[in-house]
Amino acid sequence: LAVPRLGIPSLKFMDAGQGYRTTDARVVGQVTSWPCALAAGATWDRELVRQMAAAIAREFRAKGANGILGPGINVHRVARNGRNAEYMSGESPALGAALAT
Repeated sequence: LAVPRLGIPSLKFMDAGQGYRTTDARVVGQVTSWPCALAAGATWDRELVRQMAAAIAREFRAKGANGILGPGINVHRVARNGRNAEYMSGESPALGAALAT
């Protein structure tokens, strides 16, 4: 819930670090499909990852979201995990630390 007297807006979180997920017909076809976080992490390029994160944030804000549920920094422990592509750090804690700071 919003708290107008304190200037606190209602929370509007959106899922999908790979792009703004919507079923709103007015927005379908007008969102960017971003590379998965693991592909971004595989570059080991902190500046590129920062630029991608800033662009994702701008798009989400422009579409009304004020919070993003992802991407994640996690070490892959189970190769069969269906969500491994959402984790930027892959199997390397050093990569996660480098890209998350």
